[in-house]
Amino acid sequence: MEDTLVERRLTAQPDAPPEDPVAHDHRAYGLAAEVRAVEEGHNARVLADGSILVKAESHPGSYRVAIRGIDQGVLRFGCTCRSGEYRTALPVPCKHAALAARRLEREGLARWDDGRWRLRDHAQVRGTRLLLAGTVRHRPRTATPAAAEAA
Repeated sequence: MEDTLVERRLTAQPDAPPEDPVAHDHRAYGLAAEVRAVEEGHNARVLADGSILVKAESHPGSYRVAIRGIDQGVLRFGCTCRSGEYRTALPVPCKHAALAARRLEREGLARWDDGRWRLRDHAQVRGTRLLLAGTVRHRPRTATPAAAEAA
């Protein structure tokens, strides 16, 4: 049985070290989680604070997904559900995060690349501009209103 699991891992990801089970499972897990979310009728809505609310039409309750970070260009998501709290080693810890990642793709902010979600280049530029704009507290006036009228 052990040999079968190792063979399956090596076939799926030959470049991943055998002592790191997360490296072997996260690509397939992300896709499977997204399929489950779609089959269960979940939908994702972007909120004003930049998080994504994922809700199922058939079940009460909702979960909030946020981008936890970017690790070597790979988006890492966090979720308020139980899976999101204990699977923090995975870039996509749950079906809610998988659906949120797909929503980012529809918005043109992320792309699925080699089994991982990556932030698009223009999204990185846009984010950096917004962060930079947030550092400007007060812009000095270049001319007084009287000087502007005289010109």
